[in-house]
Amino acid sequence: MSTESAGPRALAALTDERVFGLLARDPATRTEISAQLGISKPTASQSILRLQEFGLVSEGRSSAEGKRGRIPERYALRTAYGHVLGVDLSAERLALRASDLAGTVLAERSSPVETSTGAEQLLDTARALRDELQAELGTRRLATGISQAAPVLHAGNGAARVVPTPIFAASGADLAGLFDARSTLLDNDVNWMAVAEYAGRAGSMLLLYLGAGIGSALVIEGRLYRGRHGLVGELETQRLQGRTLLEHLDAGGLVDTRVLFEKLSDPQLWPALIEPLGQVLGNLLGYLDPDALVVTGPGASAALTQKLADRLVGLVPLAGPDIGYSPQGGAGALDGALAGARRYALAEVWNAYRQWQPGRPCH
Repeated sequence: MSTESAGPRALAALTDERVFGLLARDPATRTEISAQLGISKPTASQSILRLQEFGLVSEGRSSAEGKRGRIPERYALRTAYGHVLGVDLSAERLALRASDLAGTVLAERSSPVETSTGAEQLLDTARALRDELQAELGTRRLATGISQAAPVLHAGNGAARVVPTPIFAASGADLAGLFDARSTLLDNDVNWMAVAEYAGRAGSMLLLYLGAGIGSALVIEGRLYRGRHGLVGELETQRLQGRTLLEHLDAGGLVDTRVLFEKLSDPQLWPALIEPLGQVLGNLLGYLDPDALVVTGPGASAALTQKLADRLVGLVPLAGPDIGYSPQGGAGALDGALAGARRYALAEVWNAYRQWQPGRPCH
């Protein structure tokens, strides 16, 4: 991009992003784009032409059949530009979901995960599901977000790896190795759940997940905090009275392979969780002072959340957060991974768009 064209081109790109965002919600005519964005009709027309040339917007089509006179053309995002993929590996299932850049789901695949399922068997299944989706969609994959129900270590160079957990044998499968490393985002399931849960919120949020295991995630002003090694939220390692939280849960009869959420379905076992967890959370909430504590997962419920909130009264110095239950549960991991992949893909698209000159090949 030349110095002379940098200013006008940058302004044009900003306008084009706004037009793209409008069309991501609904198809629109040039007149509607002009009115809704407060730009002139010629500016709207020029933006549409650039977006069409780059491949992001489809040719205008009229849906008003049988009407007389000139029917204005409506423009929409071009699905053929590419798709993003979300992958979620939990102790119960492997799920893949693809969407376009507007967030519209295009296709899904899933397969159950058994206790005996090994890492190599899981990878074979993931590879087959990946190829099925690719064959069905026929478009290029722009980015992939992967969620795994296990700790994920992040290195300073951006690399990430999964640390296997005893909860299920396939937890450490190298799913990221099945995709292009440059456009693949790998994180643990609770972090991705927090990304999905935070949507529409503001301020800070601590997410507590109760499922096959227990974990948490911290979001501040829309940003997920992973820590230097990606280990923020590993509650089970927090120490209390000389023992870890996991050891306290084990002593209370709550720790077993894949069944924490099953045991929490019995209210008589709640005290074995609430007492040690309440003390650990009380320290964290007093230190972090978040706006909200959200409890979710298959082991959580509105009633259990209220019991935990009652226990936290008096444990949190001065003032505590808003405490609430979310039914989103484990489903949020796939939603978050897909949202993360879409956000990454859009950033890459607009970076390439700002460098592109109309009239030149865009790919």
